[in-house]
Amino acid sequence: MAERLHSHIVSGLRLALPLAALTLLSMLFLVPREIDPSRALPLAPVDAEDLARDPRITAPRFSTVNDDGTALTLTAATVRIAAGTGEIATAEAVQAAFRAPDGRASSFRADHAVVDRGTGIMTLAGDVRFASPAGYRVNSERIVAALDRTRAESDGPVTAEAPAGRIEAGGFLFEMAPDTGGHRLLFTGGVRLLYSPESGD
Repeated sequence: MAERLHSHIVSGLRLALPLAALTLLSMLFLVPREIDPSRALPLAPVDAEDLARDPRITAPRFSTVNDDGTALTLTAATVRIAAGTGEIATAEAVQAAFRAPDGRASSFRADHAVVDRGTGIMTLAGDVRFASPAGYRVNSERIVAALDRTRAESDGPVTAEAPAGRIEAGGFLFEMAPDTGGHRLLFTGGVRLLYSPESGD
């Protein structure tokens, strides 16, 4: 008698429990709930009309290894691709890092840049600043750099803070030194050095 009662209870539970679960799920999804707009997730402000008028990429990052083994990394605040060919891009607040195979890194910073993928040339303009691991800090208004090899050149006046003092020159060249496998910096065009003994110590 007890076994028959137990069987009836088990059979009833097998039927009742799934029905109860379905009822709870139905109430969960079908019963309307009040929506509190103040608890909505915040969204980033985006001006769709502005993006449609002026398409751009925000905070892009580009990395590659040049033919001479130098690792090049480019970052910018914004990049705009020129309509038509798609080969020319303009960038704002640009930073470029060149890491030589020996591990030492040099960097460029500029207000603006024009990158021509067709020619493999990047033109840095505005307040262009160059820094080398040897302690040189160079300022120029315009520097032209290659994208497929380590070469950057200024054909205009430059000023630099060096370990030995202050340098003024008609231009400068940054390139890979073929004999050492590292980077080298050459000043050209009437170089003047204001020697500072304190800087050289």
